[in-house]
Amino acid sequence: MVCFRRLFSFGLVVISGVASGQRPVIFPGGVVNAASYSRLASSSGTHNLAVASIATIFGANLAASTATANSIVLPVLLAGTSVTVNGLAAPLFYVSPGQINFQVPLQANSYSGGIVVTTAAGSSDAFPWGGTDSTLGIFTMNAGGCGAGAVLNVSPDGSLSLNSPANSVSPGDSVAAFGTGVGFVFRAPEDGYPAPSSGPPTSATFSGDGVYDFVADNGATSNWSGLAPGFVGVGQFNVRVSPTAREGCAVPFQVQGGYYPSITQPVLLAIHTGGGACVDPPTAAYGEVTWERAFTAVGMTATTETDTVTVSLQASPGKQTPIAPTFSEGVGYSSTQFLGPPCPIPGYRSLDAGAVTVQGPSFGPLSAPLAPLPRAQISGLTAYQASLPPGSIQAGSFAVVGAGGSDVGQFQSGVHIGADIQIGSSLEDIVFPCNTGVTINWTGGDPSSWVAVIQQLEQNDSYTGAITWYAHASDGAIAIPPPPGHPAQCSGTSVPIKLILEVFPDPSVTQTFTAPGLSLGGRQLWRYVHTFDASILQ
Repeated sequence: MVCFRRLFSFGLVVISGVASGQRPVIFPGGVVNAASYSRLASSSGTHNLAVASIATIFGANLAASTATANSIVLPVLLAGTSVTVNGLAAPLFYVSPGQINFQVPLQANSYSGGIVVTTAAGSSDAFPWGGTDSTLGIFTMNAGGCGAGAVLNVSPDGSLSLNSPANSVSPGDSVAAFGTGVGFVFRAPEDGYPAPSSGPPTSATFSGDGVYDFVADNGATSNWSGLAPGFVGVGQFNVRVSPTAREGCAVPFQVQGGYYPSITQPVLLAIHTGGGACVDPPTAAYGEVTWERAFTAVGMTATTETDTVTVSLQASPGKQTPIAPTFSEGVGYSSTQFLGPPCPIPGYRSLDAGAVTVQGPSFGPLSAPLAPLPRAQISGLTAYQASLPPGSIQAGSFAVVGAGGSDVGQFQSGVHIGADIQIGSSLEDIVFPCNTGVTINWTGGDPSSWVAVIQQLEQNDSYTGAITWYAHASDGAIAIPPPPGHPAQCSGTSVPIKLILEVFPDPSVTQTFTAPGLSLGGRQLWRYVHTFDASILQ
């Protein structure tokens, strides 16, 4: 742990300001995870942080002077400043006029009142805090929330060393990553007390194989997760790096889990067979064109429609052609998509193809300007995107033309889009009984297309949980059973969900294209998306 004690001493950004004798002010969005500087905003307007985690407040007039806790047990009053979370006194690491680092009290979920900073000049307005076991973050070496992670290599003999470009972890070996946001743990220490070195507290929500690493999309179970011995509020994640993980000097590494699932920001990990100095693999490039027509029901009578086309041209070290998915009829798959706070990753970049235009049966060539890549976990990436007139995307032939730029040469790619389905009955405000299923009917559709029926059970800005069933468009119907675990007798409680029907081609007939500069080529995708408000009785 000697290496990590040095890391953690630099693991928090310090921003100073000038206190003016006025009462404290917490900036909007100014309470964040102390490792990633991210926050999880809920639909109710609250901001969530895991209990017992380390958090940071940014604001003005937060303290009359700068002070750092110097005792083993953290104080709740430092330089005349105190913090309460839902009325409970929070242990303090550091205070200054512009920043406070504190521990979220373990029992804060049981109360209400928000986050309040108090000094001799008065108290701040309450910052809305909802409480949850999510918002994970990994500390970084540069203390900025992005960059090389505070990660130790764990050799097969148990020895520890700092992961760095000169000291990589070998695929198949383990690492210990340090962050905050683990949440509830078994045998939790009192607020402000360090985790014991003997029998350190194990995470209550990451036990067993509930922690995964996302190195090159290869999941691997963790050996252990919980609180780092000797530290207050610091989480430790022991993770075995997948034997098939791609190698390099800046491989994005994330950890996910929690009772309310969350995922860390992507930090950098050096990976090389046999350890030692890392070597980046050659950069490869791939393109993906997505045509999407999306309908969203608004109440019982209105529907909005958006037609868009996105041309994504991306390059990164060791990039590979995506593996085509496979589907089985009538089977419900539970899945969760995780999207942590984005970070820039060296070597990951978007490609310049010059001016890009798109055209179809009902519209002439339209320019597709650059826009941020939607829902990307790596920041700074862009894609060409065009908003089309409603009704533009339909059965027929469409094309993308690139004039050629500094990365991708001139190209033209055509695609045939199949027909959408016509849903047989109104799905607005549909109610799924708790003990019986429902059948959804439709007509039309391209014979080679699939229809996915998605019950979106929960969603926030970090993850989406859903259950999905599949059918061929030619089937004309799909039976959706009641969600697993629901009671035989209904209590009458209605839980809102989103019901989504997606229509898309079979992966075996996906249309590909080539372009100078795209070493892996590219593919054209299309889909129709129908979204409805629904609910499940419990």
